Amino acid sequence: MSVKQESLLSAESIKEELIEHRRYLHQHPELGFDLPNTVAYVEKALKGMGMEPIKVGKAGLTVTIGNGNGKTLLLRGDMDALPIKENTNLSFKSTNEYMHACGHDIHTTFMLGAAKLLKERENEINGTIKIMFQPAEEIGVGAKDMIENGILENPPVDAALALHVDPSLEVGKFGYKPGLAASSLDGFFLNVQGKGGHSSEPQKAIDPLMIINAVYNQLNVLVGKEVDPGERAVLVIGKMGGGTAANVIPDTAYLEAILRSFNPDVRNHIFNRVQEIIDATVKMMRGTYTLETISTPSLYNNEELCEQMVPFIKEVTGEQNLQVNEEPLAGTEDFSYISNVVPTMFMWAGANGLGEKNYPLHNPNVVLDEGVIPVGVAVLVHTAIEWLKHRN
Repeated sequence: MSVKQESLLSAESIKEELIEHRRYLHQHPELGFDLPNTVAYVEKALKGMGMEPIKVGKAGLTVTIGNGNGKTLLLRGDMDALPIKENTNLSFKSTNEYMHACGHDIHTTFMLGAAKLLKERENEINGTIKIMFQPAEEIGVGAKDMIENGILENPPVDAALALHVDPSLEVGKFGYKPGLAASSLDGFFLNVQGKGGHSSEPQKAIDPLMIINAVYNQLNVLVGKEVDPGERAVLVIGKMGGGTAANVIPDTAYLEAILRSFNPDVRNHIFNRVQEIIDATVKMMRGTYTLETISTPSLYNNEELCEQMVPFIKEVTGEQNLQVNEEPLAGTEDFSYISNVVPTMFMWAGANGLGEKNYPLHNPNVVLDEGVIPVGVAVLVHTAIEWLKHRN
């Protein structure tokens, strides 16, 4: 039996076990770094496979498999959900107010499946495989936290591979984009301090809602007026508000915005201009403010690593089922922090569960086909073993 066949058959043989993992995780989603139940579940599963997981950072886990010699390959799966209430009819739908609307329950299952099969075949691994269970991808800081706490060290990681489910692709289809693969993200979290008062005496107050509204209007025309139309950039204000009653001028108001872009020069210009506009507008209208920002870099797929891995991936998927995407992802993926340190390959795995009627990721109605689980696990296991064999 070939290694390729062994990977596929082994993954299919544990499909029911993997689906159990996925459905439990789907029913019990958690957010950001606050993943006590998820971490405990993954920890218990890994210990049941004969491994001793190590905690990394605020809520991450890792296990290492192999002989400790030669090169080290990192496989990464994220674990956190989104603050979205599920609206599907699945028998295993979420039991709380959150939802795995981005498929991280399946990504965690990919890693559990890969860990099990790789541990069983540890004597075949010519090198080391480190598996990374990551929190807080949806808020763009989980990978950074794990890097700062040593996930890429002891042993040092030489390359990294990750899969992400895609509801627009059929099960069995995979895609990747060499080079620039996803946009950067910059978040702006503004709180304006005004001076609350009675609605009958507005002259005695400083209305923070008016200030927020002025900032909103200025930011909404920024990209259109200051970015070359040939560039790709989008600035969206997704959350704003303040106040408690119609006859009360509130004391504070808030606004939250996200910038996504591909060109570093465009990114730097808009990032700085947002802060200049906020500062000038708030001060002009007699308010004060606090502003917090977060930044996640663009994701880059290393072309040389992709060339090395593609033949092994195709051995599992078939030549016709691995496509090269022409455009980078408009969204952001914090696997980018890893791609800024070591060569990485980030791939899409088809998981369309409803055909043409399916919904996109981050939608409360999205349904992902569990058929992606065994084939995704097989791709990870086969590619990891073969890449290390050829590199070492």
